[in-house]
Amino acid sequence: MRIASYNILNGGQGRADPLTEVILAQRADVVVLVEADDPDVVRHIARRLNMDFVHADAGSHAGAILSRWPMKMSINHAAAEGHWMNAFVEAHVIDPAGVEWPIVGVHFAAHASLEREQLREQQLHDLFRRLKHLQGKPHILAGDFNANAPSQQIDPARCYPGTQQKWIDNGGLLPRRLVGKLLDAGYVDTLHTIAPDLADVTGTYTTHSPGQRIDYIFTHGIERSRIRSAWIERDRLAQFASDHFPIGADIE
Repeated sequence: MRIASYNILNGGQGRADPLTEVILAQRADVVVLVEADDPDVVRHIARRLNMDFVHADAGSHAGAILSRWPMKMSINHAAAEGHWMNAFVEAHVIDPAGVEWPIVGVHFAAHASLEREQLREQQLHDLFRRLKHLQGKPHILAGDFNANAPSQQIDPARCYPGTQQKWIDNGGLLPRRLVGKLLDAGYVDTLHTIAPDLADVTGTYTTHSPGQRIDYIFTHGIERSRIRSAWIERDRLAQFASDHFPIGADIE
């Protein structure tokens, strides 16, 4: 499976074609879209990609999962979770060999304050509770986590101005507990597995101040050797289509 994840910024209105071109370049079998707030944009992208899709509204934002493979089922977990303000959607796709792949797309609460990290930790608690049916089953968790990895090297001068202010407010740090808890729970950071040096210094947000890597594709229950490649797409069009760079991974 080749999977991509992309925060398309506030629904992507007026940018559907540039966004599609960026996604097409990933040659993905499955795509997780974050801030997929406009169903018409999602439908346009899916039609051009020749993919089926599920769109999951979460109030102020929405998520979507697109697939060139058949979808067996989908669940909009955000509809049942008051803590989930942005996106929490699950879909099971069936690859050409008949293997079922559970895919979970998420969008955790934004902003780099310590208070918001506490909210993200509550969201993670809800996620673990809602995904108990996937315990012992290989699955993929992807999206915008609005959180930094423990090993990430962050230069605040390269970050978005609002993040720079949070760095000061937090006493010279950015919260890192969320990703650490995911790693402790057995989730594997695909990019860090393939290219740890790149993962620790390369940002996905923002496209013009890329000081943080807050977008991830995690695997669970899948041997690390099956992660064949992982990347951050930073070509010129991606710099202007959204405020996040898309990411991808190849998994056997």
